[in-house]
Amino acid sequence: MKFCFWGDINGALAGETTGGAELQIALLARALRERGDEVVIINFLAEDSIITEDGIKVVHVPGWNKGIRIFRLFFNRIPALWKIFLDQKADFYYVRSRSFIHIIPFFASRLLKSKFIVALAHDLDVMKSADRIKYEYSTKTGIFSILTFYLVNDMIFDFVKKRADYVLLQHEGQRIGCKSIRGNAVLFPNLIRQSDSLVKNLNCRKYFVYVGTLTVLKGTLNLKKLIEQLSDDVAIMIIGEPQDQPSKAVVEELGTKNNLTFTGRLDHATTIEAIANSVALINTSNYEGFPNIFLEAWSNGVPVISLYVNPGNVINKHNLGVFCNGDIKGMKECIEHFDTFNIRPDDLKDYVSSYHSFENAATRFKNVLNNQ
Repeated sequence: MKFCFWGDINGALAGETTGGAELQIALLARALRERGDEVVIINFLAEDSIITEDGIKVVHVPGWNKGIRIFRLFFNRIPALWKIFLDQKADFYYVRSRSFIHIIPFFASRLLKSKFIVALAHDLDVMKSADRIKYEYSTKTGIFSILTFYLVNDMIFDFVKKRADYVLLQHEGQRIGCKSIRGNAVLFPNLIRQSDSLVKNLNCRKYFVYVGTLTVLKGTLNLKKLIEQLSDDVAIMIIGEPQDQPSKAVVEELGTKNNLTFTGRLDHATTIEAIANSVALINTSNYEGFPNIFLEAWSNGVPVISLYVNPGNVINKHNLGVFCNGDIKGMKECIEHFDTFNIRPDDLKDYVSSYHSFENAATRFKNVLNNQ
């Protein structure tokens, strides 16, 4: 079978992940190719078309940046993408995250009578517009960009999601928002190649770690409240950079606290090492999907202490850490008196192996599509 993906995932294919969605596309593409399927990725930001060492065909879009802005979108980019997607004649077209570009492979799949797959990348993907406006749009700068870019992305994403042949859920909790979907809403959890995330040399664990982009949606204001209440004896390492004005103010305000270490953004290997040597990973996001960072922590036997995010209730169900159910005070008490006695590192690793392993991912993926 032939699978067609699109996205800027050259970095993810090279092990330099730029985002969770890109990582998941790269892992699934590799898994399918290893099983013998034909895999092509349309990467409009690639300079040239190449075939990777894995045998994945990466197709670039000639002249992507030529022409006058706005005009080149309609007279260059969209026609070029339409031709390239049609030329693939794939059995399955797969898209992930919210983007107006999805409309092109969607109509290509319909013309070719192929199957179209939408993979959810965030819980907001299945939530109402009011929630997206409250938690996401409110942090964007510029009404023009909201109206001409973010809103258009969401409208088209909702259109193709409703009409897709398959909608891939990251966890069962996302099924609640899929009532209007006409196709099959099926569970296919995020993947991780554990061998790439395992850290063998561990130091004494004396700090808690927060990892991720610092934004209001990702819970920067929650993190501020938590740290203000925490004892100064609790060491916190924060890995990431602020991406919105409120988060920049938080970093500046908290920067003088002696128990905090702000590292900024680190490369993937250094980040994983920092997680592996921590007491626990803390998460204060308002919304997520199924965070890859959770999988990377559990792969190293590190529990997660989460304020709001508990995808499919897995933290409670599999004893993977502590879910605080939105209680900042309870999270503070948990961190200050955290005891890993009842959480076995091997159990965390076994959970990842059982539900998220890269091995046999292609077989599981095809079984999901075949069994519906």
